[in-house]
Amino acid sequence: MSLPIQCGIKASRGVFKMKRAWVKQGTGGEWRELFEGYFSFSVSYDNMYKKAGHGNGAKYKFAFWGVRAMRDNTGKEIGLGPRKSIYCQ
Repeated sequence: MSLPIQCGIKASRGVFKMKRAWVKQGTGGEWRELFEGYFSFSVSYDNMYKKAGHGNGAKYKFAFWGVRAMRDNTGKEIGLGPRKSIYCQ
């Protein structure tokens, strides 16, 4: 991934995996599902961040569980609203 130099990021890499682990039909005919997933992300800082004392970069990884969003009476998913992206310009 290539980013503008002023972001202070030299390189980044990530993995996102998710699969359905369990499914059952509810009494109302709806499907109930459980998902399992894994996320990893690593970032390397350029000299600007290194000189500021932030080190060479960081690595993050974790496993997670998830469920499908519920729906209201109109069939619209109930859940999180639209996301706004934050990035360097």
